This record gives sequence, C-alpha cells and structure tokens, in this order.
Amino acid sequence: TGPGWLGAPPGCRRRRIVLPLLARTATDRMPSTLQPLLLFASLATAAAFPDGLWTGASYDGIEAAEEAVALHQVEVLKQFANSVEEVKERVNYVQKTAPGWALGIVSAVAGFLDETVQVPAVKAHAAAMSLAQAVSLSDLRPGGRPVRWEHLTVVSGDGTRLRATVAIPQQRGGERASFPVVVMPNSWALCVLEYTLKQQEWAAAGYVVLHYQARGWFNSEGLIEVAGPADVADASAVLDEVGKRAAEWRADAEAIGMVGVSYGGGLALLGAAHDARVKCAASLSGWGNLTRALAGQAAPNQVWFDILMSTSILVGRPDPQIHAMWESLVSAVVDPAATVDPLLAWAEERSPEAFAAKMCGRRLPVLVSNNAQDELFVSDAALMLRQTLHGAGCRVQLLINQGVHAMAELPSLAGIGGLVAHQPVWDETLRFMQAHLRPSKEPPPAEAQQGEVGHPHPPSRPAIRFQLRSPEGIFVAPRFVSYDRWPPREQEAVSLRLGQPLLGGGATGGEAAAGQAAA
Repeated sequence: TGPGWLGAPPGCRRRRIVLPLLARTATDRMPSTLQPLLLFASLATAAAFPDGLWTGASYDGIEAAEEAVALHQVEVLKQFANSVEEVKERVNYVQKTAPGWALGIVSAVAGFLDETVQVPAVKAHAAAMSLAQAVSLSDLRPGGRPVRWEHLTVVSGDGTRLRATVAIPQQRGGERASFPVVVMPNSWALCVLEYTLKQQEWAAAGYVVLHYQARGWFNSEGLIEVAGPADVADASAVLDEVGKRAAEWRADAEAIGMVGVSYGGGLALLGAAHDARVKCAASLSGWGNLTRALAGQAAPNQVWFDILMSTSILVGRPDPQIHAMWESLVSAVVDPAATVDPLLAWAEERSPEAFAAKMCGRRLPVLVSNNAQDELFVSDAALMLRQTLHGAGCRVQLLINQGVHAMAELPSLAGIGGLVAHQPVWDETLRFMQAHLRPSKEPPPAEAQQGEVGHPHPPSRPAIRFQLRSPEGIFVAPRFVSYDRWPPREQEAVSLRLGQPLLGGGATGGEAAAGQAAA
C-alpha cells in the first residue's frame, strides 16, 4: 500500500489500502501459474476502488492486514485465508513482477474514481464517451442527442449509500420532450464502468440511463446479500431518486424499465416484481430460481460457487450468511437427515419465479435472455422461467443465444463488439424497451431479423428465438429459428416402447443394446 511503486496522479489524495486476504477457494483450485495473476488483480482492484475495500491501515505486514480485516468485521475471510508466510511470499512476488505500466494505469483509474476529484472525473467521463461515440466504438454510432453525465449517491431506506452514474440526454432547441428511464444494476463483481458504453448509446437515443452499484460491491456500502430483501429495497430507493430528479433530468417517471446482466438481471426482475413503477424488465443471463441455479437436482454447483465467492471477497464484502447457507446445502446432500428449510426459504425470497403472481398480475412485459452453454444459469432453466411467467400472465419474450455465461452480452459492454460477429441481444433489449416505454414510436431497424430461418413471425417480434450453432462460432453473423409458442406447434411426438424393432434391423431394442454392450 502506498509505497513508492504506486504513485498517485495529480489531484488524487493518497490512500492506504489493505490488501484483502485471498480465499483458499480462489487459489487452491487454479493452476499455480495463474495464482500470481489473481494476486495482481487483487492489488489492482484495491488501488482502483479504495472505498470498496478495507481502508485506513497501512500494509506493514500480514498481521496488520489481519487486524484491519477483523476491525471491519469480515471474519469470514479468515476461514479461507492461506497461511501468513504464503500470503507474504506471494505479495512479494507480485510487487517484484508487476509491470510498471500496469501500475500506472491502476493509479490513473484510482484518480479517475476518487471522490476528491469528482467534478474532473465526470468531465473526463463525458469526454471519453463522446470520443468513443465519434469513433464508433463497439455499438456506438456518431450522432444522436448530446449526453450529460452525473455521478451521484443514492441513500437507501436503511441509510446504506449506493454509488451510481447517470447518462442524461439533452433536449434540442425548443423541445419539451421527457425521456423514458432505464435502470441498470451491476453484474456480479463488475464495477461502476460496466454499462458506460450502453449508457452513452441509449442516452444518445433518448433514454435517461442510470447504473447503480448494488450494496456490498466496490464503493457502495453494506454487505452483499445476493438479491435479498435489502437489495429489493435499494432498487426502490433508486426509483425514488429518479422521481426526485425527474424534472431536472427531464425524465418520465411513469416510463421506467430495468435491465441487468447476470446478477443485475436477477435484481431487475426482483425490483420489477416488488415495485409497480417498473413498467418492463429485461434479465440477460439471469436466473429465475436460485435453488435450481446453485443446486439443480440436488447437485451443488461447487465450481461456480467458488468463483462467485472468490470474486466477491476480492472486490466486495459478502454477508457471512452466504457461506453458512452453502455449507448447509452441502451437508444436506451427504446427510439426508439434515434440514434444508432455512436454505430453501433464503433462496425462495431471492428467486423471481416465487413472485410470478405479483409480477404478472399487472401483465408486466419481461425479456429473458440466456445462453445455451451457460453452466451457471442454464438455458433449460430459462425456458422454465419463461413458462412460469407466461402461465402467470406476463408478456414474455425469450432469447436463447450461443455462448457461455454472459458471453452474448459482454463483447458490446467491453467495447469489442465490432471485433466479433454482431450479437443482437442488446438490439433486442433496446427494441423491447422502446416497445413498452415509448409505444407510440416506431421500433428501431430490424437488424436482428436478418438471418432468421424457420417460421414466419409477426412484426411485433417472436415469443421465442433460438440462435443456431455455427461451425465458425462467433465470427459469423448469427442465425435464429423462431416460434410463437412453447412447446412449438411443429413439435412431433415419437413414442418408443421396449422390444420395438430398431431401424435397419430386426433385433429388438433390448437385443440391440445387449449387442452394443458386448461390442
């Protein structure tokens, strides 16, 4: 922390940063060659987001770090922490091998986000986005409305302060238009810059786009509660802030939608379920049933739990209850007598499916988008969520894209959308928002309909679309097949009975199976 190797840019006060102890799950389950990279990532996030990690003590040794962690009531870390000597050795290795240019970038980011240079940071943010739009970075295109940026703090009902940024479209001369609002909660372990490019793009198209950092992450206060009741209350507090600032932002507080990726997708659906001010919601790579996601068919998803817990420890403050609930789940798998009722109750209040009646009683429009190779929130679960919401009365549009978790969404967010074949998930999401927040307007051009195969569909968009797999992968334009209902009308039922002859031979099914086994 703060020795000579991490210089602060002009105008940025120095901070002392305590390096978070690395979780055993984050280090012991990866190749040794990657462990120094993880340590460097920890140093970088600590430098870039000092308010989101433990501050106020210098790093003179691992004893000081442990004391600071204890003072900040993060005892859960000590259950995972490696030995003192091991942590010391790895920190020394990173300090010797980290390239100077990388540390310089980290230092610049720290200055960019530091609250002492808030006004210059906002100006730099706006200038960077204007330049990105001028050069057509990712999905940005020149033109549209001028965009003003604001960094703000939202205070939730329990006093928790949440970090937020808002992109505000500007009215043209003599115009009296008000703008629909899109609220975007952050994804798991992603920072306040996650949606910056989309905020710029959509604000230039005439939307007030507010992104907030959920509690427990980076510079937002509180503990990570995995979309619990406090997170739902936070979403309502954000909507309260929109209402207070509506006149200043020229925002239409009667036309609010929520959009999120992964963790943010679940927060978007839960926020919409509990607050009727949300007129539509889009969940991209999100979940419907948390128990099914983390322990489908009573098989705990240990790999993903390790990933989620490790990243939350690095850049956030997880509630110790999360690990306790996971331990109870694992115990129940090996001990049938163990009770899981508290776990099921904990998961249910975090599952949008549990609030289908509340959400769909007002026929809420919902967009659900998941990816076919996602092993965290699997595509079968997305279909189940669609069926549950559709059956409860919601108007649901479902997209199943190719790729692993969040892979269809991330290229555009990261500014590399132009380097691979264009994925239409963000086009579809904007189209969805426009259809339900600005219904009198014409929808944007139908780029996503190019490559459509299979069945004709009405201009209002098909209810269900599946992206077809291509041998060229992400480097060719995606193609889709569409259906207006599920199961599809074209589905054929085939019944197979024991003893029925197989095609191409007279052997019965049982005989053929025995022959194959013998072979």
